Amino acid sequence: MKPHEAIEAQQRKPLLTIDEQISHLKEKGVTFDSYTEEEAVEYLAGRCQFFKVTAYRKLFDKRVGGEKDGQYIDLDFAQLKYLASLDRRLRDVLLPITLDVEHFAAARLLNATENNGEDGYAVMRDYMEAVPANRRKYIENELEIRSSDAYCGAIIRKYREGMPIWAFVEVVSLGTFIGLCKFYADRWGDDELLASHYLLKKAKSIRNASAHSQCILNDLSESGPSERVSPAVARAVAECGIGKRLRSKKMRNPRMAQIATLFYQYSRIVPSGSTAADRKDMLSEFFHYCDENAHVLPESNPAVSSIAFLRRLTLGFGLID
Repeated sequence: MKPHEAIEAQQRKPLLTIDEQISHLKEKGVTFDSYTEEEAVEYLAGRCQFFKVTAYRKLFDKRVGGEKDGQYIDLDFAQLKYLASLDRRLRDVLLPITLDVEHFAAARLLNATENNGEDGYAVMRDYMEAVPANRRKYIENELEIRSSDAYCGAIIRKYREGMPIWAFVEVVSLGTFIGLCKFYADRWGDDELLASHYLLKKAKSIRNASAHSQCILNDLSESGPSERVSPAVARAVAECGIGKRLRSKKMRNPRMAQIATLFYQYSRIVPSGSTAADRKDMLSEFFHYCDENAHVLPESNPAVSSIAFLRRLTLGFGLID
């Protein structure tokens, strides 16, 4: 057996049946006091896969030494189930917020195009000529693939020989749009647009995680690689009235830093109106759900302090009252 095959064999884990999953959890010290084994079987069979619900075990301490070495301390299955539900609700709130930011960022770019006296067709020709050949090929392939799409294909086919900027922003990916912002920020010397370019990168990460149902709350450690935060975001978070110690602790986590950046950008770019009111209602409902279930997790759990941190951010940025 080759070395890499030996490593893969060691890392490979067997597929467990539902009953084996329950037994495995019990071996790890997980109890079924608040949520019975029978209820857990039904939940794992049809509502949430084992791999996802057990991802939140990271938020609980393990015993060190003794007969129960390595087992989780005071972890009930009901807490894992609650965290999975809480995470899903958070993703359901964050995804439309990222889409709003993308929408209004595009509106601002088009407005800046007009304010700078640009021709919508010529400015796109300049962009395509300026980008490196490999990047231009990527964009052309992206448009070709999307040309048969049921939603944006007609636009691409209509402007195949020369696409204006207002059509381009409607049919390309967020990643391509972010690159477009950088090009025009440099072209016009627009510092605000340049800042938006960097902030949109954070929104993209959250949008992808939320859209693909990736866990957010399962890893809230402060020991991993830090997320670079712009000075403007750091100042804005400080102005939310969050103590320096807690602020520093939470912003060391990449996920919390990205969400803080998203909230900051939302507060700057989305105008008051029905859209902002809808997000306010969604955020308020999310925090109400947290309050109703505050008894499920101990106050020492990282998820509790992280949700409190996010609540302080939304209040400080004026996203909720």
